[in-house]
Amino acid sequence: MRISTSLRSLLAVVLALSVVLAGCTGEGWWPSTSITATTAAPAAAPPPPAELCGGPTTPAQSLWLSAPGGAQVYAAVVGTGPTTAVFVQEFGTRGLCGFWPYADWLAKSKGVRSVLFSQCGAGVSQCPAGNAADQWLAVTTAAVSWARAQGAGQVTLVGASVGGVVALQVATSISPPVAAVVDLSGGRRWLGLDSLAAARRLQVPALFAVAAGDSLVSEGAGHGSELLGGVAGSAWTPLAVTVAAWIQGRHR
Repeated sequence: MRISTSLRSLLAVVLALSVVLAGCTGEGWWPSTSITATTAAPAAAPPPPAELCGGPTTPAQSLWLSAPGGAQVYAAVVGTGPTTAVFVQEFGTRGLCGFWPYADWLAKSKGVRSVLFSQCGAGVSQCPAGNAADQWLAVTTAAVSWARAQGAGQVTLVGASVGGVVALQVATSISPPVAAVVDLSGGRRWLGLDSLAAARRLQVPALFAVAAGDSLVSEGAGHGSELLGGVAGSAWTPLAVTVAAWIQGRHR
């Protein structure tokens, strides 16, 4: 596994990112540039993530998160305190479930609050028709803003696969800036979003991680959130511990 960080030397990260993502364009990670409209979100409170995702069964706050354009996305919060991670899912219909076990572990063992959400086109989130990349950016920005309105002090964006591409883009533009960004297996490009160009504009610490030879595979060290381990009761990987430290402000 190759891990690159930027804190004092962003140039080193940019160079590493260009090599790591050279063979992983990511243009095929979404079958269309647009999302078909879905019906309005129900008025009833959404189910807890444990019900939608399976274990762990830790209680969590579930809610409908409003985003620009009338989107109502399914979101969940686990843990307490000002140190907060906002997780951006990888492509797929499971939505926030990919990061749910890790968020539960962070809450129990690290005292970290996590905000998770299912992007437009995933899970039970309800969104109008629109450009997928634009919607993912808008929803991610809305999630960070919501976390801050709920008392989050230090916010770290953590994205997996295409979620890493989106997290990088948001980290370059959101104000006030996030504390750091973590990109797990993010591709070079996705629907017009360019990770290398975003990395060059970053003004905050960034952590990039990818399995050697990653070609969107799910074996060996895995892809996206799989890099953290914890699947089916397996141990958390050293990278999971490193990401937790970054979320807590230890950018080494």
